[in-house]
Amino acid sequence: MLRGEHVMARLARGRLVPHRLSPEDGRVVEVAGELCGVYAAHRQAPRAGLEARLAALEEELGPRLDARRGFKIVRALAKLLEESATWEAPTEADPYTIRTRVFELAAALPEPPAGEPGLLEAPTREDVLGRVASEIGFGDVADLMYADRQGAQLLAGFEGPSPEALIERYNVAQVQGVLYAARELVVDLDRGADARLVFHYVKKMALIYRLEPTPRGYRLYLDGPLSIFGGTRKYGLRLAKFLPGLLLTSPWRLSANVEWKGRDALLDLDSEKNDLKSHYLGPKDAQEGDDVRGAFVRAWERAKDTGGWELGFGAGVLTFPELKTALVPDFTLTNAAGEEVHLEILGFWSERNLVERVALLREARARGHRVLVAASGKLGASREALSEAVAGGVIPFKERLAAKDVLAALDGERSLAEAGA
Repeated sequence: MLRGEHVMARLARGRLVPHRLSPEDGRVVEVAGELCGVYAAHRQAPRAGLEARLAALEEELGPRLDARRGFKIVRALAKLLEESATWEAPTEADPYTIRTRVFELAAALPEPPAGEPGLLEAPTREDVLGRVASEIGFGDVADLMYADRQGAQLLAGFEGPSPEALIERYNVAQVQGVLYAARELVVDLDRGADARLVFHYVKKMALIYRLEPTPRGYRLYLDGPLSIFGGTRKYGLRLAKFLPGLLLTSPWRLSANVEWKGRDALLDLDSEKNDLKSHYLGPKDAQEGDDVRGAFVRAWERAKDTGGWELGFGAGVLTFPELKTALVPDFTLTNAAGEEVHLEILGFWSERNLVERVALLREARARGHRVLVAASGKLGASREALSEAVAGGVIPFKERLAAKDVLAALDGERSLAEAGA
């Protein structure tokens, strides 16, 4: 992912056009290849050396790409390569302990340690370092004292992309960077699109969504980071990470309202008209989930008594044609009597989003649908809004959704259903 300083775009008649590089441009491929080579050749060398080399390449390679912004492009390409690098400490010793012991010994001396031996045979700097070395069993104490600094880290591994793949990743990352400043995304999924795959990434990234069935498929509304009050940076990163998941399928159209340099702008993307390529491999498992959902599955499996209910993964989209809306439940609970209840776990939520969910629960229950919704108190706007939603049937949780809370909600939902009958 790129930081805001790396993102470039231009406004054309109110529409935002993110910067892009051509993988067919020889100059661009050459620069990308040289950067990949620098990382590959730097294995087991300190980070500080690599950073110095990259800084020099900004001035050397940048002008080949763009006389004014070339350094920024090189910096962004290097940032993406950094994601493929793994770093390790240069020693097993604890630099903090070494520093502390060196300073303790030096402070205990009547005079500061001398740089070289003198006539009075006062302790020298080397005497202090040698004593510490004998105590800890490591040599080169002077080098180890600051081995925990980032610049001292060694490049342990680098699984870099090809130059062409790096350029493709850059083009996607520029669009992702624009989404950091989005208010709302609207994605139209046509029938040929793999909606289940798209919703997998909506859920995995814990995004705030609304869904409407359309004659051609579905219309997906995603809140942008500028539309929520808290956690905007974290939410913005998750929204940006959704984009490569969307790129795995087609056809679709995306429209985003974006604030760009103090002005409102529109970002338009169409799967049939762009050549953006995802670097995601797709879900390893169609049932793969995030930490909250995975933890709930494990909690359910450990539960001693589930009241005869069996937990299964959601089958897909649950439509409410009469309400002109739809949900994507995470789980479906069934029992021996053939009862079926759907459970959705909200990730991030806004007050508006939660109010809409409570209204939907009420309407769904009135029409014979059995749906439960759980919401985290850490990923929403206010405790007051969550308290009101709990009164409307929402299951609250902090970091982990407990099986007992869902079972209690199942009993309460059954009572409401029987009362309604």
